[in-house]
Amino acid sequence: MSYDVDEVTEKIDFPWLIFKLNNNMYTVNSKLITTIVIMPDEVTFVPNVAKHLTGLIHLRGNVVPLINLRVLFGIESGKETVDSEETNKMVIVLENENFLAGFIVDEVLSVENIAAFEETEEIKKLYKNSFVKGVAKGQKSNDVFLILDVEKIMNIS
Repeated sequence: MSYDVDEVTEKIDFPWLIFKLNNNMYTVNSKLITTIVIMPDEVTFVPNVAKHLTGLIHLRGNVVPLINLRVLFGIESGKETVDSEETNKMVIVLENENFLAGFIVDEVLSVENIAAFEETEEIKKLYKNSFVKGVAKGQKSNDVFLILDVEKIMNIS
């Protein structure tokens, strides 16, 4: 799927975190990020919660729920890479309106400014539950990133 991202729909004057999930590159606003950590070995299981909620971690005096974006987005892992993927995961801890959540991702790539940004209803309709709200193009490369709707993801947890 290709996108033509030519126009900036809002002023973008802060960097965005670029990360990988499966073979796609995603981005979130860096001003919401409190920290990035390697996936801890100790995760507290919580019974009777949605499948995308992996559990809880204790991080610097805070209890942080972990949201597995692969499960939330319905992305299946290839059987040949499951073992290496499970040990190399990263957690992006975000805070929105005094609520913390950790997004489990495959790989954190970089932080960069966005050269072009487009948010449309057509893009939202392409993705299940509208967790992707737009596309952006980075300044360092011509890669296109899918912009996550952090508020919507955090509100379902």
